[in-house]
Amino acid sequence: MSSLKRSIAIPLTALSCLARTVNPQRNDNIFVVSGSPRAGTTWLAETLARTLNTHRVYWEPLQDGNIALPGALKTSKRPFIEHDNQLSFAEKKFFEDLLYGKQANSHLLRLKKYPRNAFTVLSSGPLLIKFVRGNGVLSYLHQQFEIPKPVVIIRHPCAVVASQLRMGRWGDHPHVHPKVLERYPGIRSVVSTGKPLHQRLAMTWAGDVLAARAQQNSVHVIYYEHLVQRGAEELFPVFEDWGLACGGLDEALRLPSTTARDWSDLTTVESKLGRWVDELSVTAIEEILETVSRMGITDYGKDPSAVAI
Repeated sequence: MSSLKRSIAIPLTALSCLARTVNPQRNDNIFVVSGSPRAGTTWLAETLARTLNTHRVYWEPLQDGNIALPGALKTSKRPFIEHDNQLSFAEKKFFEDLLYGKQANSHLLRLKKYPRNAFTVLSSGPLLIKFVRGNGVLSYLHQQFEIPKPVVIIRHPCAVVASQLRMGRWGDHPHVHPKVLERYPGIRSVVSTGKPLHQRLAMTWAGDVLAARAQQNSVHVIYYEHLVQRGAEELFPVFEDWGLACGGLDEALRLPSTTARDWSDLTTVESKLGRWVDELSVTAIEEILETVSRMGITDYGKDPSAVAI
């Protein structure tokens, strides 16, 4: 974290802690969304924030812009926590501060894009935390802090990879935590840095899905394709489990994500789901699907609208 960001973080954090002191129940309602980058996490998080009528959202706590402690959580781009005793004191404190609302900075609040979000540190609405690297920490958060089951959104690997390739900056993949490799030893022969980028991104995607499945009793898993096709109905079980009303959910889902790109065609169900068919070569599609299949993920095939579950 830069010195400028640190200087901004200090007063924001102090204000957030002050708000908690004034209102100790401020963080009693915490909801978590996670998934792979470009899988629809922002769309889902913004939909939930509108439905919950809250402006309190923490964005990407596990990205470099929010991780200030030297060595803390930097051993992997995709942390995977199976037991509390595997965490260092600094790591435990990081998550405690996050869940108790003691963290607040320009990165978490997206102040560069939305300066007005600075005022949310004093808000008393529910806190929504949105990850794209968090699938492996969800069970820990659910059990350790007794929060409602987090939601994981999964999207077709070809759609995710195609979108990532358009954005660049992915050359250091794959990112699969060593403990995920230990839990699923059969994938060791697949995960490699020597493959083309689209295959390496597919490896990371599959690692994200496997991390979520390893914690399936502690999370809700939904599919992007089902959310597009079924709308609010796909989220009814989640809201029921959370004990919340879901009025206005359909309307919120109709709004595009603030991270939607100029090239995104969101006018029809088909355009939302199938753009990757025209963006990827036949060979790339086959190699992506083969890669994730070899890693044990067989939910998807060449049909962009079908999920095989």
